[in-house]
Amino acid sequence: MFSRRPPLLVVLAALLVLAGLSTLVRFSNVAPSTSSLSLGQGSDSTALYCTGLSGTTGPEVGHYSFLNTTSSTRMLNVEVVSDKNASSLVSIKLGPHHSSTLVPQSVTSGSSYAAAVQVNGGGVVGEEVTNSHAEAPCVSAGVTNWYASGFDTTVGSTAELSIYNPTATPAVFNISTYSPSGFAAPAPFQGLAVAAHQQTEINLGSEIVNTSNVATHVRVLRGSIVINGVEQSGPVTSFTQGQSVLSEVTRFPAVTTVNNAVAQIRVANPSGESVNVVAKVKVVGFSPAPQDLTVSPYASGEITITPNSAIPAAGYAIVSVRSSAPVATSLVTGTSAGTALSSPVTPSNQFVVADFAGVGYDAADVTNILNKTLKVTFTTIPNPGERSDTGSTELAPHSTESILSVFSGVSSLKGQTLLVTASSRSSLLVTLTLPSTPSGVSVVSPLDGG
Repeated sequence: MFSRRPPLLVVLAALLVLAGLSTLVRFSNVAPSTSSLSLGQGSDSTALYCTGLSGTTGPEVGHYSFLNTTSSTRMLNVEVVSDKNASSLVSIKLGPHHSSTLVPQSVTSGSSYAAAVQVNGGGVVGEEVTNSHAEAPCVSAGVTNWYASGFDTTVGSTAELSIYNPTATPAVFNISTYSPSGFAAPAPFQGLAVAAHQQTEINLGSEIVNTSNVATHVRVLRGSIVINGVEQSGPVTSFTQGQSVLSEVTRFPAVTTVNNAVAQIRVANPSGESVNVVAKVKVVGFSPAPQDLTVSPYASGEITITPNSAIPAAGYAIVSVRSSAPVATSLVTGTSAGTALSSPVTPSNQFVVADFAGVGYDAADVTNILNKTLKVTFTTIPNPGERSDTGSTELAPHSTESILSVFSGVSSLKGQTLLVTASSRSSLLVTLTLPSTPSGVSVVSPLDGG
């Protein structure tokens, strides 16, 4: 599916395109889409950026996976860069509805990697997947502010920020942190720089030592950067995409409550006033009392969903979090042996659900966040030689439904790809968990094409 040594003219043309990728980057702090679907099938050129995979000796060993959702052939020029300032250019031809994978350490050397993908049109999505099935979507632009909560630097855990600069000039940024003990802005985390089209990783534990529930705020002083949080907790690796803006309302529609599982909502308050947080928990057949939390100024806190004597062990819970001021939130799931970190899904009107890990899904839900009924349409993106199927449903206000219960076009999501579209912008959430034991502890993000 790809060649390591494309013709010289192709390489020269691609290098000229890659040198100008910064022209595709939006310098606002709107959360970037994780696909090029919204840019239209007739787009001349789109970009994707992925960061966070490690080399052969790290826990985040894996590959990039690219999927063409259109009925037209797409050409991809992929520049893979590493923390060792090594780079390699790879050309990939993607036929209609075809996919391709690329292992970064097979084309260049390093301890950690990023990829910049130039596509001759819209409709291509990208995902990075580790060998242990941790996943993170590739995004279409950088940000200038970034928040993430819930990191651990305690013994047996590592927390890193994988940062890629998609622009043609150096980017400069500061990192500050919030923990149960308060605010910190270590001098080594101020005025950090990453060169044009280069990647680096910042180990939070080098300055924030042996601390649980560490939140970060990355403020970009010059340029724009792509960030992915990388958490290693015992044997468990996870990615967190963070948030570009804080929020007073956050929803986690599929939080496990099963026996032997751990599930927490971790909250960071970057303001100078205490913040009151209330988590309402819905479990089928039960009515648990709301869970309350007060987070001190410039600090972090957590709400335990399971194990919690006030919340029954009864499958998945729908958790809605409201705070008296904007905060950063995350979901921590796992077991006593290790936990995974995931960010809240940003509401959109279009998502792609694709089985990049090849294991299907334990839960795949759609949630209407509006006060009115929402029409949701499902369209299968067929594998080569198959036909597409389409169906729709009406979601009641503030309701959550399993995709398989409202769309009969597929009997399983293993090996399938779905385009999920809502009739109203910023109205829909898609929530996904991979098969796991106990169930629900492996949460992955859908691709947002809105």
